[in-house]
Amino acid sequence: MQRLLLSACALRFFDTFLLIVPFYTVMFSEKGLSPAQIGFALGAWSAVGVVLEVPCGVLADRMSRRWLLAIAQLLRATGFLVWLAVPSFWGFLAGLMLWGMKSATMNGAFEALVYDELKAIGREAEYARVFGRAKAARGVGLVAASLTAAVAAPLGYGPLIVASAVSGLAAAAAALSLPTAPRIAHAPDWGYFGHLAQGARQALILPGVPALIAFIAGLSAVAYATADYWQLFGRDVGLPKPAIAVFIAAIACAEVAGSILAHRVRRPDTRWLNGVTILAGLAIVTAAAIHRPWAVVFVLAYMGLYSLIDVSADARFQHALRVETRATVASVKGFATQCCNGVLILGFGLVAQAGSYRVAFLAYGAALALLGLGYATTSLAIARRRP
Repeated sequence: MQRLLLSACALRFFDTFLLIVPFYTVMFSEKGLSPAQIGFALGAWSAVGVVLEVPCGVLADRMSRRWLLAIAQLLRATGFLVWLAVPSFWGFLAGLMLWGMKSATMNGAFEALVYDELKAIGREAEYARVFGRAKAARGVGLVAASLTAAVAAPLGYGPLIVASAVSGLAAAAAALSLPTAPRIAHAPDWGYFGHLAQGARQALILPGVPALIAFIAGLSAVAYATADYWQLFGRDVGLPKPAIAVFIAAIACAEVAGSILAHRVRRPDTRWLNGVTILAGLAIVTAAAIHRPWAVVFVLAYMGLYSLIDVSADARFQHALRVETRATVASVKGFATQCCNGVLILGFGLVAQAGSYRVAFLAYGAALALLGLGYATTSLAIARRRP
């Protein structure tokens, strides 16, 4: 288990140790992209995930997950080099699409590898703790990258992009150091499309899984749609560029705290998850309404709450799955998230184009709060109908 934990944490650390991350939407804006163009490029990133998420999940159930994770990192590193060579809308679009390929390849494979390796040694009950630690390492990587970027910002975007590509190589090496999760004997007999159909069917009929997919997809879509705009939020409330990087680092620290604490919430029920989701949405609304430099405190509160919910909900989800189609069903969840994500990312850019980034944050914070309220109302209605 020690090798699994160390390798998983190393992979997630280098996955986010990207010096360009605190600045890339600011870079897009400075290179002449309009809010609508930024929204379109980020939406295309998500659209690639929509197309590839489930097929990549099937591959992760049928071949080496370690190699898939390594290839995913190399794809994104290539995308960064495209940004360096073609610093325009089309170059940024191509790089983001390669990043989308990385995300689609990695999502279901990483979760499934971690859970199945723990299950093989009889310690699957510790998934929330291990996954939470890996997610925390992801946050630490972003903190380290953001603080380093704050110092390196005067060097310009080129060195930050190159350093990010090198980190992708390190992440690929960490992926190959992961232990080999047990392979299943009977899955290949289904054939690719049979496996795909079986995974899709289980995503619809396993007890509690459809509701969890819907909940996680909605929660994550709002989080992903706003994530790439927090640096612009920092700029608009008056933070200088080095302070924007520190702000992004602080967001990652909040994510680390939520991830580490998540495993202490034993079997959180839906009422708890929905209530915290409402609070997270209201935190975004408050930050956008205040729109002053000190309002970033509410952004940090939102990120801590989101991370707490994300790890807790994913643990419930993984416990409900079957081993032979784990990565496929996890990718169905990712597919649902990417579908929502693509619409919401593009929508955020369009709302910001029509109004302002502040208006977009207000709208999306309210949407997240309403999402939690809607699930809470539905859960209550279902509970009342039960005999």
